[in-house]
Amino acid sequence: MDYLKSEHLKFKRTISNKLIFIVPLITAIFAWIMGGYMGYQYMTLYWWYAFLLPGAIAILCSLSHRKEENAGKYYSVFSMPANLSRFEFAKGIILVEKLLVSAIFLALLISISNIIAPATAVYSLLHSITGSIGIILASVWQIPLCLYLARKTGMFVPIVLNTILGIVLSTATALGNTIAWWFVPYCWAAKLAEPLMGIEMNGTYAGNCGFSIAIMISISLSILLFLIYPMPTQRIFPKGGRQKWVLFMRFVLNRKKRSIHRFGLFIFVYPLWGHCYFLLTIPCMPAPQTVKSSK
Repeated sequence: MDYLKSEHLKFKRTISNKLIFIVPLITAIFAWIMGGYMGYQYMTLYWWYAFLLPGAIAILCSLSHRKEENAGKYYSVFSMPANLSRFEFAKGIILVEKLLVSAIFLALLISISNIIAPATAVYSLLHSITGSIGIILASVWQIPLCLYLARKTGMFVPIVLNTILGIVLSTATALGNTIAWWFVPYCWAAKLAEPLMGIEMNGTYAGNCGFSIAIMISISLSILLFLIYPMPTQRIFPKGGRQKWVLFMRFVLNRKKRSIHRFGLFIFVYPLWGHCYFLLTIPCMPAPQTVKSSK
C-alpha cells in the first residue's frame, strides 16, 4: 500500500491526469468526423484501440519515467531499501487505474449517441463500458514494455515504436485470421473487440456480438504478461543500479564532508591558532627601546 500511495502522490497535479480525458475526447471527435452518427460508436472504439491507445500508453509511461528522472534519477528508489519488484508493480497498477478511468470516460462519450441519435446507437451504456474496459485489460501488457523502453532509450522511442506497431499489427487482417495472433500481443485488443463489440480487424462493423474464447485468451495473456514482466527487476533497471548508486552517493557525501571539514579547519582553526600564538608570544617580546638623541 505504501508503494501505491507514493505513486498516487507522484501523479498529483501532472499532465497525465489531464491526458486520460483529452485522448478519449480526441478519439470521439475524430470518429464523429469520420463516421458521423451512423458509425460513431463502433468507430470510436476502433480508433481507440487501433490508433490512439498505444500512443497514450507510451506517453503515460514516458511521463512517469521522466518524472522520476527529474526528481533525481530514481534517487528515492536506489537510496532507500525499496523492493524494486513492488515499486515496478505499483507503478504499473497506477497506470492501469488511469487507463480504466479513461476507458469509462470513453464509454460515456460513446453513449452520448444513445441520447442524441438513439436510432443509430448499436451499443448500450453497459455494453460500451464492458468493451472499453476489456480493451484496456487486453492492452495492459504494453505498460511494462513502454516503461522499459523509456528507461533504456528515452521518451521518443517508446511513443513512436508502440504507436506504429499498434497501428500496423492491430489492423493486420491476414495475421488476425490465423492462429498466429496468439503470439502477437498487439492483436489481442483487436481480437477481443471482434466478438465482444462486433468490430472486424479492418474497422467494419459486423454486428455479431457475443461471447468467444478469444475474449478470455486476450485478457488472460495480457494480464499474465503484465504480472510476469516486472519480476526480473535486474533487467529492468541498470545492472547493479542500487549498489552503484548507493556507493556513489556515499562517496560524494563523504567527500563533501571531508571538504567541509578541511574548509572549516582552514577558516576557523588556523586563524584561532594564529591569534593564540600571537597572545602567547607577547610576554616574550622585548620591550620597545627609545632612541636617545645626541646633542
